[in-house]
Amino acid sequence: MSRVVEVNQLYLQFEANPNGYTLSDLNFRLDHGESLLLLGPSGCGKSTLTYCLNGLYPRELDGEIHGEIFINGKRTSDYRPGEISQHVGVVFQDPETQFCMLTVEDEVAFGLENIGVPHEMMEGKIDNVLEMVQMQTLKKSAISSLSGGQKQKLALACILALEPSLLILDEPTANLDPIATKDVIQTIRSIKERTNCSLIIIEHQLDGWTELASRCLLLNRNGEVFYDGDLRSAIKNKLALLQEQGIWLPKVTQYFLNRMTQIQRELPLTVEEFMKNPFPLHGYEEVNDTNIPLDTGSPYVEASHIYWDVKQQPIIQDISLTFYRGEFIAIIGANGSGKTSFSRILAGIQKPTKGSVSINGRKVGSWKESLLREEIGYVFQNPEHQFIANSVYDEIAFSLRLKMETEGIIKKKVLTVLETCGLLQLQHEHPYTLSQGQKRRLSVATMIVDNQPFLLLDEPTFGQDASSNAELMGLLQRRYESGATIAMITHDMELIHDYATRVIVLYKGRLVADLAPTELWELPLEKLHKWQLELPIQVQVQNCLKKEVNYATQSS
Repeated sequence: MSRVVEVNQLYLQFEANPNGYTLSDLNFRLDHGESLLLLGPSGCGKSTLTYCLNGLYPRELDGEIHGEIFINGKRTSDYRPGEISQHVGVVFQDPETQFCMLTVEDEVAFGLENIGVPHEMMEGKIDNVLEMVQMQTLKKSAISSLSGGQKQKLALACILALEPSLLILDEPTANLDPIATKDVIQTIRSIKERTNCSLIIIEHQLDGWTELASRCLLLNRNGEVFYDGDLRSAIKNKLALLQEQGIWLPKVTQYFLNRMTQIQRELPLTVEEFMKNPFPLHGYEEVNDTNIPLDTGSPYVEASHIYWDVKQQPIIQDISLTFYRGEFIAIIGANGSGKTSFSRILAGIQKPTKGSVSINGRKVGSWKESLLREEIGYVFQNPEHQFIANSVYDEIAFSLRLKMETEGIIKKKVLTVLETCGLLQLQHEHPYTLSQGQKRRLSVATMIVDNQPFLLLDEPTFGQDASSNAELMGLLQRRYESGATIAMITHDMELIHDYATRVIVLYKGRLVADLAPTELWELPLEKLHKWQLELPIQVQVQNCLKKEVNYATQSS
């Protein structure tokens, strides 16, 4: 079998970090047609390795690189600029960073033009790759009109048009709703069957991917490989190290690990695997993990008949809601349902076309901006949208300095937040040099340092490893328990189950549900799937166990 990737003794060091390596003594091989999960904690160098494999480094590297990388038997350094893209295709976390044209058809054609494909051959190639990702009917559509899942599929189509032998997916479903995530994974599975290309999948959330790739390459926080092999064996033999490094496990596997004092059997990697061979949890009484609401106070934030249009296209349609003090609210729905737009209107960042928002009975428009920001903290979906300083420390200290606090108090507050968010060692780094997961933690840190009583967070946990996720959610839970009102946009059904006291569901810009999490899970699956939602893994497992008990009872 031919070898697609060979990496020998790879070391990489950035100029900004002269005292340590981002990647250290990295060695691995990947054969033609093989699939690999590349796993590790946030900031361990997974995306950096991608830039080495696609030839971006060392050409654009501010630092040093040592070792050898071969793609299809040829050193990456021997490829001409741009040539390696025909062998290695990368789909990044945010597909919009890869687009440069206005329509679906033109975007796919752009890459083909760059490699000199004759115009008479383009039409067939474009149709072929759009058919592979189920987007033929959107060929003439504007990219701006696509949903998040459709944009991810378009990015995939653009790469497939170049017919690479290696496809690298860098957290391709990080910003997608549960049903769109399933759809993208199924699309990639279909592509793999049709093309037999090699795959490297970089992910934190493993659900849906384990059947596509059984081999995993595990990196630690020092950018070193500590395991290369089967995922089941890694869980069986390296569990303590996986947990220490904050590497996510499949959610169903973690569910049973949390509830079993002794592991006496092979744990399932998927819910489907468990359903084929369910087993009871002896000696463990299942409890409802959903948050019990604290005593909520008076009306706090009130949205009245909110509408918002863009170029006469309705985005938000007649939403009226009241948020009460001391709630932990999840705002959920499909990609493109209006969640981010609505949250920005609530925060006073965006004005509605019609309707009003009041805080403490006072309309947002009448608040002085500085006082409004002391009341509401907002964490953007894209962390870079809120960075303005040249170091992590100064980014967090910025708002405190605006309030004229002393440097002594500022230092104490900033260092506390840095440690809480796992950024203490990065305090002197520029925000833009951080990994995506680290940027997300910094964006949260800049908001929580001010202790605003109302926090609005847009996907605060995407791109986080298990340890960072637990730290962030623990921090938000403590803020909630101390009296803050939390409103969080998320696609993570487990977070909703474990933390939310109330769930607001948006669908096509309208409010379609406002209820407790336990009530949401009891709705018909057809309705949840229509809204692009899925049951949390623990609810799926519990439902399966209940069916088994009912079946056994009826049989006896």
